[in-house]
Amino acid sequence: MFAVSSLVLMSAAVLIPASMTSAAETPASWAQPAVAMLLAPAAPTQAQMNVLRFRQIAAKTFAEPIRTLAADHASDDNADQDTPEETATLDAETLCMAKVVHHEAGNQSREGQLAVAQTILNRKDSGRFARTVCGVVHQRNQYFDTTRYHPNRGTAQWEAAVSVAYEAMSGKAQDVVPGALFFRAAYAAPTNFFRSRTRVASLGDHVFYR
Repeated sequence: MFAVSSLVLMSAAVLIPASMTSAAETPASWAQPAVAMLLAPAAPTQAQMNVLRFRQIAAKTFAEPIRTLAADHASDDNADQDTPEETATLDAETLCMAKVVHHEAGNQSREGQLAVAQTILNRKDSGRFARTVCGVVHQRNQYFDTTRYHPNRGTAQWEAAVSVAYEAMSGKAQDVVPGALFFRAAYAAPTNFFRSRTRVASLGDHVFYR
């Protein structure tokens, strides 16, 4: 019996190349890629990716003061068109929302920006408007054509808008304007349209309605 065991061990020693006997190339390590594949988590959903992206930039973005809308518009003359590289970092829906947040509430608080983003999502889910963010934004006489709006991507204000868009679309943001579908400038007198609506909240320069 001992002789057989010795023969087996000798055979094993012959079959294993000397170059594969290091600590990094032991038989146990050969199985590691297969084990890693078995234990690998499922691909993240778009909502999970939005949460991760929001967490990456939120701390930096909101630690800085948000510039005024006038100051940002002063730099818009030098703003670049959307390049393939820039657009590739954002999916189309998030890009549409970020542009609306930037244009409509770039000088507002984080809560005020989130409120604008949520009116878009509320419309999308209401069944009364388009079924996508970009569809809602581009509906006639509602928001504006985001494809022709090119804010300066190098400002803290743009970073804030992107961060808010990610947070809103992650589905984990606080609902600051429940059910709101419309908003108007707070400094302007409400029209008959808004007088017939239910007021939800007033945040900064905007008043929100159902």
